[in-house]
Amino acid sequence: MKPKNLAIMLTGVVAVSFAAIFIRMSTAPPLIISFYRMFFSSLLIFFYASFRGDIGAELRKLTRKDFFLLSIAGLFLSIHFAFWVTSLSHTSVASSVVLVTTQPLFIVLIESIFLGKKPSKKFLVGLMVAASGSFLIGFGDFQMAEFGLVGDVFALLGAVMAAGYFLIGGEVRGRIKILPYILVVYGFSSVFLLVLCLVAEVPLISYSPYNYSLFLLLALVPTLIGHTSFNWLLSEVKASMIGVTILGEPIGSSLLAIIFFGEYPSYWVIAGGSFVLLSIYFLWKQEKLDGVT
Repeated sequence: MKPKNLAIMLTGVVAVSFAAIFIRMSTAPPLIISFYRMFFSSLLIFFYASFRGDIGAELRKLTRKDFFLLSIAGLFLSIHFAFWVTSLSHTSVASSVVLVTTQPLFIVLIESIFLGKKPSKKFLVGLMVAASGSFLIGFGDFQMAEFGLVGDVFALLGAVMAAGYFLIGGEVRGRIKILPYILVVYGFSSVFLLVLCLVAEVPLISYSPYNYSLFLLLALVPTLIGHTSFNWLLSEVKASMIGVTILGEPIGSSLLAIIFFGEYPSYWVIAGGSFVLLSIYFLWKQEKLDGVT
């Protein structure tokens, strides 16, 4: 793993760890939180791209197939946010984040069933250790709070959608620069979320400045810094490897929950976090040996 890629991955994990914190702080409906997160992200990217002045030429290079795949990626991303943000209204932060970060399991499953890509045994072992650690993080939370079945199901569905999003992104990102990629994907995602809000008849305006500030923070930190870091790496790193790296998010979210909510993790959470970190290190080393940088 190149040092630059490692630094980008770690930055992405720290940034996305703030997502659950900002979402839990908001008093707006889940679909509204999801919509404004992607809408503000798209606007900020558009303004930056317009300032650079070369985005039009980059967009004209995209084929119809590219736009189609990017729209599907945006659809998966919008449904991912709709499910996951809603899950945080029904279960704890730790439980939701742990379950939504099982996406690498679904990435490997989808690649194996539909794409015929068989992962190495060493990679599967590391993946199983990472998944076990991720579930251990949530074990302590399950002991302290009522198990929110609906929220946990939503979080798992969010993980499935995220797996589809990263797999499609990995297919397209290799031939498309990062700026047009995120502009189109985030733009499609915000449009799909707007449609969901309209169908659900959720009010689109009249939220407090406090909520709008949280929407903007969600756009800036976990989306533009976090998700964009992972999208940047899709042209050089396997989608499954990025998915495993995101398993570090429960650790970051748990630490931030201590600061913002006074939620201290149990010994089970600490043990699970250790498993996740060790497995990620093992998988990074394995990827390096396999020649993937």
